[in-house]
Amino acid sequence: MQVIPLSKFRTIQTATLLRAIQGESVFLTSRIGDFKLVQVSVEEKIATRIREGLNEVKRIEAGEQPAKSANAFLDEL
Repeated sequence: MQVIPLSKFRTIQTATLLRAIQGESVFLTSRIGDFKLVQVSVEEKIATRIREGLNEVKRIEAGEQPAKSANAFLDEL
């Protein structure tokens, strides 16, 4: 386990993130609280993209955003 002050994290970001990727527990401490760094799983990435897509559909249905063609959606992939 590694505990790092946020002020130090800024100078060793890559090394710290690599430790989190390797499964090591990494904790950041700051004036506003303490945080644990963990790598986002593939499932979380997929769920986030689905959630963003559903929110976009809701904005389109509400007229808050112009509709896109199927080709525009495919181009984003």
